[in-house]
Amino acid sequence: MPSISPVQTAMNSAHLAADAREVAGTQLLTQSPADKEKLKSTFQDFAAGTFYKEMLKSLRKMHNKPAYMYGGHAEEVFQGQMDQEVAETLAHNKGSQIADPLFQGYLNRIGNS
Repeated sequence: MPSISPVQTAMNSAHLAADAREVAGTQLLTQSPADKEKLKSTFQDFAAGTFYKEMLKSLRKMHNKPAYMYGGHAEEVFQGQMDQEVAETLAHNKGSQIADPLFQGYLNRIGNS
């Protein structure tokens, strides 16, 4: 059985909602910095991972299949897996540039800055 990647796990809305509910409301006001960092990391994986995944998918759609040297379905599966890994790496390394303003907006929305 294939393992589920961290971005796929983060993209699971129930997982994100559970993390948000766990620290929402009064708990968010009194949570430890480690809990806040865990929530921020999950938020970053979700927001940036989704952005980068959609960006790569859009870039793949722009190009037609090559007339020669096309690997068929196997190549498409490999490209999908490679794009997933690239999106995860980008989300982990560069995702804070996208996710930080969104996370601050989220904190402001629930009443904690």
